[in-house]
Amino acid sequence: MRNNLSLSGLSEFANEVREAPEEAEISYGVNLTWETATRSAVKTKPMKVGPHKVSRSFSWKVDEPRQLLGANHGPNPQELMLSGLGACIMVAFVVGATAKGVQLDSLEVDVEGDLNLSGFLGLGGEGPMGFPKIRYTLKVMADAPKDLLEEIHLQAVAHSPNAMTIANPVSLEGTLNVDTPE
Repeated sequence: MRNNLSLSGLSEFANEVREAPEEAEISYGVNLTWETATRSAVKTKPMKVGPHKVSRSFSWKVDEPRQLLGANHGPNPQELMLSGLGACIMVAFVVGATAKGVQLDSLEVDVEGDLNLSGFLGLGGEGPMGFPKIRYTLKVMADAPKDLLEEIHLQAVAHSPNAMTIANPVSLEGTLNVDTPE
């Protein structure tokens, strides 16, 4: 064990993927149900890990603060996206450090971004609709030299699915299903 990760489990999973690449194919999903105003309830859907179905029964609320017409009952969509990015980089860093034999004492990821809501409100305005830039800082305490930690950092970002989804263009496909009230 290193950083509370099983080294043999990490090695075993890597070997499984080498021998059967379909083991690396993961499918995720969530379902959001509108409750009122800007609040929605989110539930995880079952996850597919290779050919295996994994039950996921987590739920949470998404809402905006009162200043953005919400009731402040949960994090907003942007905070959730930033937390997903930070958590993914963190997981990749911990796995990378563990694989390289580095013991972590502490690790923090701070993620920030700025938006201009003029476009969202249909008022035109300057700049892109989304975050033009996302900033993050890793704060690490470990038993390794800074150059090795920087190597792990760069690998963590390069191997983070969420970081690469944000850094590289991704296709977004949507469907509208309309139900009529009775």
